[in-house]
Amino acid sequence: MDKKAHYELTNHHITSTNGTYKYVPPTRQYHGETRAIETPTDTSYHRQIKAFTKKLEFKCNDLWKSICHNRGFNNEVERYFHSNNTQLPTMYILLKIHKFQSDDINNGADILQKCKVRPIVSCCGSPCEKLAWLCTHILSPLLEHIPSHLKNIFEHLEKLKLVPRDQLHMMKFCSADISALYTNLSIEGCIDDTINLASEFLDSLDLLGLELVDVHQMLELVLGSSFFTFDNKLYQQLIGLFMGCKPSPICAVVRVYTFERRSIFIDVHYITTPYGRYIDDAFTVVSSEEAARHMFNTISEQDPDARLNWEIDIQESSTDYIPFLGTNIKLENGQVHYKYNRKTQKKNITLHYQSHHPLKTKVEVVKNFYKTAEDSSSSPELKEESFKIVDHLLKCNGYKHPRSFKNTRVITFGNKNGDNVYLKLPYLSEKVSQDIQKFILRHKLPIKTIFTPRKKLKELFCSSRPYDRPVCTISNCKICERLITGNQCMIKGIVYCITCKLCGNKYVGETGRLARDRLSEHLRFATNPSCNSYKKEALALHYTEMHSGIPADIEFEILRVEENTVSRKILESYYISLLKPQINNKDECISVKQFLIE
Repeated sequence: MDKKAHYELTNHHITSTNGTYKYVPPTRQYHGETRAIETPTDTSYHRQIKAFTKKLEFKCNDLWKSICHNRGFNNEVERYFHSNNTQLPTMYILLKIHKFQSDDINNGADILQKCKVRPIVSCCGSPCEKLAWLCTHILSPLLEHIPSHLKNIFEHLEKLKLVPRDQLHMMKFCSADISALYTNLSIEGCIDDTINLASEFLDSLDLLGLELVDVHQMLELVLGSSFFTFDNKLYQQLIGLFMGCKPSPICAVVRVYTFERRSIFIDVHYITTPYGRYIDDAFTVVSSEEAARHMFNTISEQDPDARLNWEIDIQESSTDYIPFLGTNIKLENGQVHYKYNRKTQKKNITLHYQSHHPLKTKVEVVKNFYKTAEDSSSSPELKEESFKIVDHLLKCNGYKHPRSFKNTRVITFGNKNGDNVYLKLPYLSEKVSQDIQKFILRHKLPIKTIFTPRKKLKELFCSSRPYDRPVCTISNCKICERLITGNQCMIKGIVYCITCKLCGNKYVGETGRLARDRLSEHLRFATNPSCNSYKKEALALHYTEMHSGIPADIEFEILRVEENTVSRKILESYYISLLKPQINNKDECISVKQFLIE
């Protein structure tokens, strides 16, 4: 997907297909792999998105309830994976800055044409998130049984070291990348291959009391419910896996492995050839570019959809290094040479020396950088080159003599027997923290200190991307027109105040849900106080006792925005004490205190 596709999508124009994405205007007729759902007015945008969310919630909860009933799980297990107050997945755009050079950009048109982007669908807080986590937890051990899967950034080096030198003579190192892997794999094929491999290695899986048929049903729901929002519009991805969905990487790895085991793993020409793959990045050694293309085409031919395309990078000469998983590698006269690699497009940003983190944290970060550089180097000369890359990165982040941190000894405070009492203190400065820890060590106190960070910049500053904030899309929204603080009904995690304009009495509350959802409930309580299901609500009682027969007239004010539940409860208690709201009943105040005590 390119920048032009992104730009035209936001303006609801038909775009050209790039990879597996094609976006169309909001009608029920669609072409390509992604369609927009019909949403003709601002009000229906919100209503349809909310309706689809509730529909997916019902599907997930209904499936999980059925599984719990069939497996004899108790109500507590059923509630644990019950979805509530969720939102549809959201698509974000990630610029592929490594795919173009700034010298290629001359004007705005070049940006739209040449700047590639990666569409990522975030499934955090989605209706299927809990079931997606469960599937991932069960299926993760399958990766141990995939011989081509690389478990870390050093395993490919270990594989190359095991190859005899005479076998590498006259060979070239080759890396290959699968173009748009997630969006070019069929969901049905991924699920079938994953379940087949799971049945093959069933003894190594902990199904947590489930059966494979249950995992199959959950995968179908999680991967098949491909609705997402973009630019406050509702879309559906028809082909391919969500890049942000938890089971997607496992299913993609298993799917490609199925192609490999049908091709290169049974071909006598490739059985002894070193080969490994981390999701969509693969490496091997070959004699020529033609041999490399033949090898990867052999894998691609196993794809029944013919969507698997490889981008191949191979040594042109014995002096060329090929980047692969954080290393630069070359083969020269049968010898493997490798060194640390950091993409030039990456910003030189890491944990800054002036940051308010404990010194031991900074020391460990620096040590890890040098350890990675050392393990990624095949000779002392190349190790020095790798260290210089790390030196430059750390000096850009305030470390004047970064290599001196390699030998810094970090003192561990506390009782080594583990019989410690944990003391939680706010972090003030490195000197204060060291003095406290030295005092504990000097007096041999069984105390382990935990220093909590100060407020982050995110909490102190306003957003630098205000247009990313959720915006109300409902015309004449009944909540927004009653909000003193403006159009903020799409904010989550708030402490709020409701004022009755007839008498001036107040009500203070908090919610982790959308402000619109919770405040709409209060509006219904005040508008219909005689409804049987509302009679015990604070606002219903107020209008029944104080303003019987008079239409409700209330206004809302958002006092604070706080994501953390405990902090939000404390703020609610603070504002109840400060404003002394008359509408809050005594039971609510007691429940707040009880929550804080527990």
